Amino acid sequence: MKNLQNLLQPKVKELDMNFFKNSIPEIINVNYDLWSLKITLSFREHPSPVYVIFKNVIGFRVLDEGNLLEFWNPKTRASSWVWKIENGGWFDLEKLREGFLSQHHLESNNEYLILGINDCVSIICTSEPILINIE
Repeated sequence: MKNLQNLLQPKVKELDMNFFKNSIPEIINVNYDLWSLKITLSFREHPSPVYVIFKNVIGFRVLDEGNLLEFWNPKTRASSWVWKIENGGWFDLEKLREGFLSQHHLESNNEYLILGINDCVSIICTSEPILINIE
């Protein structure tokens, strides 16, 4: 029952990427090539694209923000456009399935959520994201 309660009240932490902290980007491209996941973002205040790259990806999903309503609670919502999900996210949901073997791996799994104007991307990986800002 505790796992279900975590899913209803996720805990998130702002991941400070030091880039347009109070702005929400448009997710304009998602590219996965077995070695990395590259998410291309467009910020209204910035003429060039911004890339967020994840290595060692276990999985990712793209959902409309309307399908992630449990994250939009104003009392617990982090600011910024990229969050580290500490509990109650997609990884915890997948752990409810016996067939989800990644929950048993020794390396630590991280979950991130990138917020976009229309879509959001959830990422489960074993590394920290890399931000590339093309000037």
